Amino acid sequence: MSRSSLEAAIPRGAQILLDTSVVLAYFDGREAISPAATLVIDEFVNSGRNPARISAVTVGETLVRPMKAGQAAVNVVESFLLHFPNLSVTVVDYGVAREAARLRATTGLKTPDSLIIASALDGITSVVVTNDERWAGAMAKAAPGLALCHLDAHVPL
Repeated sequence: MSRSSLEAAIPRGAQILLDTSVVLAYFDGREAISPAATLVIDEFVNSGRNPARISAVTVGETLVRPMKAGQAAVNVVESFLLHFPNLSVTVVDYGVAREAARLRATTGLKTPDSLIIASALDGITSVVVTNDERWAGAMAKAAPGLALCHLDAHVPL
C-alpha cells in the first residue's frame, strides 16, 4: 500500500474521527502503523485537509501512559489534545451514550469502543480512522453510513 491509498481512503475535506489506536500509535512512534498515523495527524489534520475529532473516551485512554510516566509526558499529550490544529474533542453526552448502547447491543463491542464509534454518528463525520480489526464488521452492521479507514491496510507507506 502507499500514501496514495491512504489519501483515497480519507478523501480531502472529509471530517474524520480518530480512534485511540491511532493517537497511541502517533505518540509511540514505533508501531507498524505509526508512520500512517503520523501522516494522518501531522499532514491531513494539521493542514486542515481533514478536520478531526476524538472522543472524550480517547482522551482518557491516551492519558494513561503519560500519567504513569510523569508530569512532563502529561504536559506533552495534553498540549496535543487541547491545542492541536483542526482537532476537537467530542463529549460523551446522553445522545452519544444512548447510541453507544445501541451499538453494544447490536454488535457486542465493548463499551469504550461503542462510545468512540457513537461519537462519530453525528451526521458530520464521514470516516473513522482506526487500527482495530473488530470494528469493520461492527460498523458495517450498525453504522453503515460511516466509512472505515483501517491503517494496517495502508502500511508500509
